[in-house]
Amino acid sequence: MTPSPPARTGTDAAEAAAWATWQDSPWGRLRYRVVAATLRRWLASVAEGPLRVLDAGGGDGRDAVQLALQGHDVTVLDTAPDALDLARTAAAAAGVGDRLHTVAADLEDLHALAALTRHRQGGSGSFDVVLCHDVLQHRGSPAQVRADVSTLASSLRPGGLLSLLAPNPAADVVHAALGGDPAQAWVLLDAPQTVDEVTGRTVLRLDPDDVLAAVRAAGCEPAGRAGVLSVTGLLERLATADPRLVDERLVDDLEHLEVALSDREPHLRSARSWHLAARRR
Repeated sequence: MTPSPPARTGTDAAEAAAWATWQDSPWGRLRYRVVAATLRRWLASVAEGPLRVLDAGGGDGRDAVQLALQGHDVTVLDTAPDALDLARTAAAAAGVGDRLHTVAADLEDLHALAALTRHRQGGSGSFDVVLCHDVLQHRGSPAQVRADVSTLASSLRPGGLLSLLAPNPAADVVHAALGGDPAQAWVLLDAPQTVDEVTGRTVLRLDPDDVLAAVRAAGCEPAGRAGVLSVTGLLERLATADPRLVDERLVDDLEHLEVALSDREPHLRSARSWHLAARRR
């Protein structure tokens, strides 16, 4: 039986509300569009037909619902019951409620991860795809992140795809400078942590090369790399001084540019977030 997640504190609720507001902003919506485009490209090489997907830390299901709309069977794992309620509601509204399932659990709960696939042929480790987006930076330490990557990889079938996404430390420095704080930009060159601009929470600054090392140690081989919001992240920062930059027509045009830049050097390395794919050996 999955343990019940702890009740949210007032601080947690405020952070969740701030994150939801950002998700609904032009920048947030564009983030999900770019990620969806990259996932469609990567998932096309996994297998034909519907895929079994685990979205670890998937919250309100914004990535998961899009995958369910493509016909995939998606399980969202998260500790927040209110977020999981939102995921089920969004899936039902989109007409894919039968293809989205939720489990209230944390990454440390290996028994819960095993239970997710116990009813499927192959048991634990039978997911075709495992997502962990915008979660790893909130973990306690780099050692915990390495353990998380190992756990996530163990939930994949051989040949399955692991998709990891987190803020890009290289972008932090530029954003601090654009915000008029070159001293903070200097500090961030080597800082192991920073403060998330949306939620105000202290988060890890995860070098994608370090995460790739953890991926290899977990029995996976790198299979793709992309950047998310190569230029839009900069516009988001500049828009605080010039509201004219927040234009829905501009955002629509930016989507095509961002998708084109997402897998091209050197733009993918300076994007607001890094996005990595790996296959389980």
